[in-house]
Amino acid sequence: MNAFISDIDRKVCIGLLFLLFIPVAALCKSDFRVAYKVDDQIISNYDVDQARKLHNLLTGSKHNGIKIEKIVVNDKIKEIYADRLKIVVSNAELDSHLNNFLKSNKMNLESLKSLMNANGIDIETFYIFLKENIRWQKVLDKRFGYKINSLVIKDAIPLAPTPQRIEKEYTFSEIFISYKQWDPQKAALIANRLEIELKAGADFDKAVKKFSSAQSKANKGKVGPVKKSTLSNNFINVLDKLKKNEVSSPFASDGGLTILKLNGSRSYKIVKTPKLSVTYSVSTTSSESDVACSEEKQIRGPVLLTKVEKKIRNVLMKVMPGESYNLSDSNGLNLLVTLCEKFIIEEKNSSLSFENAQKNEEALRLSNALILELRRNTTVVKK
Repeated sequence: MNAFISDIDRKVCIGLLFLLFIPVAALCKSDFRVAYKVDDQIISNYDVDQARKLHNLLTGSKHNGIKIEKIVVNDKIKEIYADRLKIVVSNAELDSHLNNFLKSNKMNLESLKSLMNANGIDIETFYIFLKENIRWQKVLDKRFGYKINSLVIKDAIPLAPTPQRIEKEYTFSEIFISYKQWDPQKAALIANRLEIELKAGADFDKAVKKFSSAQSKANKGKVGPVKKSTLSNNFINVLDKLKKNEVSSPFASDGGLTILKLNGSRSYKIVKTPKLSVTYSVSTTSSESDVACSEEKQIRGPVLLTKVEKKIRNVLMKVMPGESYNLSDSNGLNLLVTLCEKFIIEEKNSSLSFENAQKNEEALRLSNALILELRRNTTVVKK
């Protein structure tokens, strides 16, 4: 027995010595390693990942790593500058803006937390995002209040399109094995065999073509998107338990057996941003910018901003009406791009007025200019 205990003690000692020689970094989650150092402030990989998930959710699109890292660094620069100015946000202010956000998106706090959790986002990340937006609006008020008239947060810093709760919708594929085509016993044998093969990776479309008697067979078994309220309870119960691309077990439906494959579902939709129309001028840089919009033959538009060539569109999104920007085309020719006019194509019941749109543009321009100014005097180190 003593020999056995001694052997255990020896193994414990060896284990402790082994741990002492392991670098501390190896015992830490890689998510919390330093990604950037901005002056004396740290941005971790976790911060970058949380920002990526939040911005992807709010914009309804996937941003590449470079763009997200730029956003995170700029946010940290904003935070440092707001701290320098000793700008704070009270709990009452934060609650007010949070309640406005929830109201405008027809959500409650629990549904917001559920949405964040479903997308792998810590709710504290959203609170910080909201708080820093309020602080940055105060920064703009302090620096440029005489120009932008103390705008509220959604005017001063237009938030990205936000998710709104809708009735749950499903898109799925189905195979209906009819008792009319096969007797119940044979239908059950076919359904059970299909379940095994489909879950092993067999082609669902081919199985639809060979065995399904549903009307959806003409569309390779695909159905939807369909609202939850239009489906029977047995369909809903099955679909709610499936993960995306997962195949169900056969279940009894009207006159046969059904197998489902969930292609996707959603309970939120993204609010579309207003459509913008522009008139602009493109000329050689030898032209005078102050007369670029006065020569009718050089003016293009009005045209939807989304229809403008990408390189020029990116310029038009940055400048204010009357401003110009030097640009090189694919042939190396220097061009002068001048925005003559930009306006929102108003839809019925539009809540965004032209006046607010003008304020948004001016505030955003001033915000971008200030960030550029701050970045020149900030040390950013990528780890």
